[in-house]
Amino acid sequence: MKDIAQTISRRTHACVDWLSKPRAMPRWDAYDMVYLFAIAGTVGTVYEEALIGLTHGVFENRSGSIITTVNWVYGLGAVIMFLALRRADRPWQYIVYGSLLGGAVEFTLSLIQQYLLGTRSWDYSGKFLNIGGRTTVPYMLVWGLLCMACMCWLFPPVLRLVHRIPGRARCSIAVALAVIMLVDLSLMVPAIIRYGQRAHGVYFDNPYCHWVDRVFNDTFMHSRYPNMQVG
Repeated sequence: MKDIAQTISRRTHACVDWLSKPRAMPRWDAYDMVYLFAIAGTVGTVYEEALIGLTHGVFENRSGSIITTVNWVYGLGAVIMFLALRRADRPWQYIVYGSLLGGAVEFTLSLIQQYLLGTRSWDYSGKFLNIGGRTTVPYMLVWGLLCMACMCWLFPPVLRLVHRIPGRARCSIAVALAVIMLVDLSLMVPAIIRYGQRAHGVYFDNPYCHWVDRVFNDTFMHSRYPNMQVG
């Protein structure tokens, strides 16, 4: 028993030391944030689709985009996380601040989507320790652990890898990615708005709305946003 207690004590001290050890973040610029958004958003899509496949045995599109594989919640979350926590340098800070930040981002995005676009992509009302059905305390803790993992193990190698791309090419690729994201956003927002409006019987007699309704019809939108609540 004494050996077990000593082992637990050593490992506890090692864990505390690791959580308290300062960490340095590689240099970065605005172009890097575009790469971070695209990579984190794509990883988020793969993660959610794999999770659904493993737990429910079905494929479900979880990108939340119209023309890309980027999940905007994960992409925006990663950029906001990095910018907000870049001055923190200890893993325990990433966990604590990341939990609060992740919950705030998830809650705020849910509010914006519901009251600006008229739809909801997630509802945790039946979940344990939910906060207004928009986030939960356990999910906030997951956000904190995810922040710690990203700030310690994901973001530094990603930034170093991105900076291995020659300067002009790195900037050009980032601009191209940003343009694609903006095009996606310019299609996604009106498509979601019209999806919610159609569910409430709201129609407009103009060429643009006719085009949106035809191209991004209910069948298409349900396939892209299977969990979105409308109507």
